[in-house]
Amino acid sequence: MFTLKEVVLWLHVLLACVWVGGMLSLVFVYAPYLRRLPNKEQAFLYVGKRLSLLGTFISLPLLFVTGMANAYLLNGWDVWFQKDSPYTRTLQVKLIFFGGIVAVSLLHDLYFGRRAFEGRFYRNMARMLGFLNMVLTLVVLFLAIKLRFGG
Repeated sequence: MFTLKEVVLWLHVLLACVWVGGMLSLVFVYAPYLRRLPNKEQAFLYVGKRLSLLGTFISLPLLFVTGMANAYLLNGWDVWFQKDSPYTRTLQVKLIFFGGIVAVSLLHDLYFGRRAFEGRFYRNMARMLGFLNMVLTLVVLFLAIKLRFGG
């Protein structure tokens, strides 16, 4: 059958697909189309709220929980206390970047994204934070792969 380790990893990868896929589809599919609509502000706000719900408020917390479960199921709690372990160092860096993703996501979704059509400053900040979030996410994705190979 399936082990708990496999199920937790599967769920973690699925949630990462929702997070990364949502961002990539917004940038490369939805945004170019939505910019051409006469009611683009309303369309962007609707899509943004939907992606925010699925990504920031559902996927990110569950990614944290499944990520911690993965680390435990793979190496136990001892991994947190191994100072010279490449796995531990990579995991710590990944968690720092993940914290950055959470902070940037909340700032984007709860403040600048909601005000993006109130003025150029808010729109530019929302775009910049979205870009920063994409970069942080791709770094975390790389670090996740690195962890699977031992750190």
